[in-house]
Amino acid sequence: MRAIITALIIFSSLTINTAHAKLKVTTPSEVCAYLKDFGLATRGWKNHYENVYGCSSPYKELGSGFPLANNLAFYVEGDNTTARQTKLVLNVNNCESEKPAHEELLKAAEALSVKATGESLPKTLRDAIKTGKNTTAKVGSAFMEVIRENWPTGKGYEIKVLIK
Repeated sequence: MRAIITALIIFSSLTINTAHAKLKVTTPSEVCAYLKDFGLATRGWKNHYENVYGCSSPYKELGSGFPLANNLAFYVEGDNTTARQTKLVLNVNNCESEKPAHEELLKAAEALSVKATGESLPKTLRDAIKTGKNTTAKVGSAFMEVIRENWPTGKGYEIKVLIK
């Protein structure tokens, strides 16, 4: 019984904290431009469906590779007036050059963290990006998450860095 009560307390505290978590700036045009100087300019805030809006950059190729180079893209999601989440997605198509791809993701994530939260990327998140491990941390008034998904083909993976 004590374990159930403890679990409920932890769950409710996470739910309460998540409800108050947010980006430092939520104006879509500002958030969509965060990584423009990093080569990840977006195509502007657009309605995707119903009340789901967002912007995205084209894929930025990192090096070369066969059949595809590793690549990085930037996404922002929200509603018609508010950006609620940013996301960097690294696709590792060429595992032989994964280390420089992780470094490029790390640079973009550090820049995004400062702009989206007002704070530097914590060491736990930097380490997770370098090693491709899953983790979550609170940064300023936002939550950041690193998620690695291995592809079913076994020929690559993606790493997402979310800030919400």
